[in-house]
Amino acid sequence: MVDLDELLKIAGAPNDARTRSRLDLNLQRARGHCRQSKDEKQTPTALFKQLDKSLTRTLILLQQLEEQPAWRDVCFRQFTSGDGMAVAVSPKELFDGKLTLPRTPPPPRKRLPMLEANGTAIAINLRAVLVDIQREIARRALKPRRGQPVKVDKSICVFYAKSFFDHHSRHKASTDPKSQFAEFCESFYSAVSGTAPQPGALAWHIRKELTKKISRGRT
Repeated sequence: MVDLDELLKIAGAPNDARTRSRLDLNLQRARGHCRQSKDEKQTPTALFKQLDKSLTRTLILLQQLEEQPAWRDVCFRQFTSGDGMAVAVSPKELFDGKLTLPRTPPPPRKRLPMLEANGTAIAINLRAVLVDIQREIARRALKPRRGQPVKVDKSICVFYAKSFFDHHSRHKASTDPKSQFAEFCESFYSAVSGTAPQPGALAWHIRKELTKKISRGRT
């Protein structure tokens, strides 16, 4: 089990409910991102290419159908938040992990569900959703990737560790291998991966992450 108290102590962050929740959320996100990175490596490239071509064809056909007056709103879809098709949450609920949907779609609807007085209606542009999916496939699966899975995991952990450290630590992130930030990154990586990194194994990833911040500040 992850010792949040120890991680907060190393980070020099307040040990209150809100900060603990943010730290736990960053750990969960890092684990999910690492699993996703490994899974992507195992998915056949041919599947992504086939899906990309199918989406292109589907988008063209939908656009042609929308040009017909009787079908111009075919991609407009209305849902009720919480009906299993769409959900809307507040920022607090988002951080509480309530932005979730079942992976298996609900049965086809015969009519629009009733919208209660305190309910939330959600409108979705289906074609825009398909374009977004296609762009994600192109960005994550069809572009050449560099780096071994272990190195990717380290970069992911340093990214989420820094995100928490910047917002909650009384210390400043530094490339010094003896700094509180370096120690926090190593402990954060151990909590995510279940293994302790070799001394200095995260140094390159820390320098890269901090350099990105400097570069963004100059642009």
